[in-house]
Amino acid sequence: MEDSKLIYPAYTSHTRSHIEGAREHLRNDSPLLRQCSPEQVLYHEYVEAGSPHGPVLYAVKGERWNGVSPGFLEFLNRFQHRREFVGYAECGYGIQKHRDFMRRLIICEHDLGTRRAPSALDIDVGCLAMTTRMAMYDLAKVAMRHSRALFPEKRPVALVPTPSWDYRGIFKDVGFEIVYLPIRPSNGWLPNLSEWAEIIRSILERKDRHIALAVSNPQHNPTGMQWPVDVTLHLLELCARESGYLLIDDAYYNVHDPRVPVVNHLKAVLDLFDRNGGDNFLTRSGMFERWMATRPFGKQFSCNSMGVTAITTSPLLLAQLNRESWINRYHCNTHNAEVMCAWLAQPEAADWTLETGLLYTRQKERVRDALVRRMGWPESSVCVGPSTSYMLFEVPRVYQSPDAGIDRFRDDLFYATGTLLCASLFNQAAPAPYVRLHLGSHPDVIEEFLRRWEAAGLHYDQPALFPGKRALQRPVPAQGYRELA
Repeated sequence: MEDSKLIYPAYTSHTRSHIEGAREHLRNDSPLLRQCSPEQVLYHEYVEAGSPHGPVLYAVKGERWNGVSPGFLEFLNRFQHRREFVGYAECGYGIQKHRDFMRRLIICEHDLGTRRAPSALDIDVGCLAMTTRMAMYDLAKVAMRHSRALFPEKRPVALVPTPSWDYRGIFKDVGFEIVYLPIRPSNGWLPNLSEWAEIIRSILERKDRHIALAVSNPQHNPTGMQWPVDVTLHLLELCARESGYLLIDDAYYNVHDPRVPVVNHLKAVLDLFDRNGGDNFLTRSGMFERWMATRPFGKQFSCNSMGVTAITTSPLLLAQLNRESWINRYHCNTHNAEVMCAWLAQPEAADWTLETGLLYTRQKERVRDALVRRMGWPESSVCVGPSTSYMLFEVPRVYQSPDAGIDRFRDDLFYATGTLLCASLFNQAAPAPYVRLHLGSHPDVIEEFLRRWEAAGLHYDQPALFPGKRALQRPVPAQGYRELA
């Protein structure tokens, strides 16, 4: 018809998918329940104000509601479940079929096929069909019991990097004192082992403390930097001397720029155990029974709700973890493990791993370019590494004061733009005033983040703080599509 007109949507289909996912995950009509989530509190305030800058965009945690691997989603929608996998499981760390699959995968992907270790140093691999955090809780309880039995007069300490994922939330809840090992931009966002050694020495000088657990995160969240194997080996030897436990969190081993060689800390640790035919200080200390490595697959395929993880450790520690699991929960979600094991065997899984590594690299470069070239950030104030789906950037100068800080910047930027990013959830002790941006969403979503930031006046040298909640009365102009010139 002559008077017909094609009506264009306000957002692309990928952005609409993100908006709908954010709405479903952030809406919480219970005033009490939403107090557990700063993001849900902020979202409620924003919606009550009429969503002045447009629908909320979310880049806080590793949300994956529209970044999921398309191949995996198609595979999932076609998958035919069988009744054998929908009941309780007898083993908290996977049925034998899934443990066998994960063992083969870990041996292959971590280059362990030529390892010839004595039987006492054979690894076991579990298939945990729930969030990795539950395995870390199990480890924390085993380590706490061990520490209290050996050193009843001492308080157990957990060494945790900062910035980092929320290890603090687990270990503090179980009763550990948290001591942070800072990672600073002045050292290229890599651990400074000399600084760490001084912090550790100060703990060891105290007669009322026991280093009961340490955390290594080789492909580091949030910096995206790869740690040298020396970092994990340093913590391993410390835990051997102090009768502590080591957690190797390999969450982003396969979320990585595929053009950059991946650093294989699990192999390095096992090589150290294997020295001198397995007769060495580490094994004599009993350390082989006190380490655990995690490999969650939700990060790799952008499907965190699946909750399937490979847990590599000694047979004894896996049994101890399983005991803790039985005490605290019945074992479910075997059907998710069946799906994930089947998917990992598909060639499309390897395709996605390469493609998403390249995608995240391009996304990081796009955001860094916008911050540096258009919004005044010094290149040294933007942290981009080859691993993970995250990047860091320093808050504007005006927020670098005790009266402002990273959480206030997060809140103020949200009130001014309707975009949510991550502050003290990951940057607990804030050794540097940086915030984290998750890049797992479609490029259209990232472009809308950048557009709103620039329209609201975000700049490294902006003259004043954003006006807080008053910014809800100053809408950022919407992006128009297919307008006539």
